Amino acid sequence: AAAASRPPSFPRARAPARPPAASRQRTLAPQPRRVMPHLFDPNRAPNFVNHTKRHLDKIRHWCAARLPEGARVSAREEACGDPQCSPVDTIIDVLFPGGTMKSVGIPAEAQDVTEEILDKFFPTTAVVTEWAAGRDAAWPPEPEPPTDVVLRFPVGARVEACCGPQQWKPGRVVQHWYRQVDFPREFFAPYQLQLDDGGLIFAPEDSDKCVRAEIAIA
Repeated sequence: AAAASRPPSFPRARAPARPPAASRQRTLAPQPRRVMPHLFDPNRAPNFVNHTKRHLDKIRHWCAARLPEGARVSAREEACGDPQCSPVDTIIDVLFPGGTMKSVGIPAEAQDVTEEILDKFFPTTAVVTEWAAGRDAAWPPEPEPPTDVVLRFPVGARVEACCGPQQWKPGRVVQHWYRQVDFPREFFAPYQLQLDDGGLIFAPEDSDKCVRAEIAIA
């Protein structure tokens, strides 16, 4: 018997080649560029000098309404080097008709000063009247010691003061509510003490860890 004939073979179709990776990347729609309008245009940059000047002019106007006629007032900002105060102070200079020059400081930038803040730091009418007349008047007023605190030891009482770890020295109370020029404005030391060894010190607080009653030795 004749051998069965094999069907003719045809070449298999190949899948189309994939495009290179670069051509397969998704095409994104172009995005609008977001540019700050003044970034490349100096004429459109915010003018911080004029911004500050506008607030200083506002402060000068408020001060002029609180001063006698003829007084000249100027205002400026000044950097403060004291780490315990505002980084920038607003300084108000007043020249009275008689030639007296006075300055008032506000611990805030000009843009933060309101009329309420100005009233807190600006001298009272009585002080302004004294300045205008060429007379001296303290401003800001000296702080007053607390009146609602009763101290344990009267002036003249014998006490012992803590002058170091486990070191107590005898002495006596010579003053209540003592202050020094370098104290924080509202701080008063409850006692100034005269030690028996001649030292003159103060107790920063009225407590047994600072000052205590003298221990009598029989």
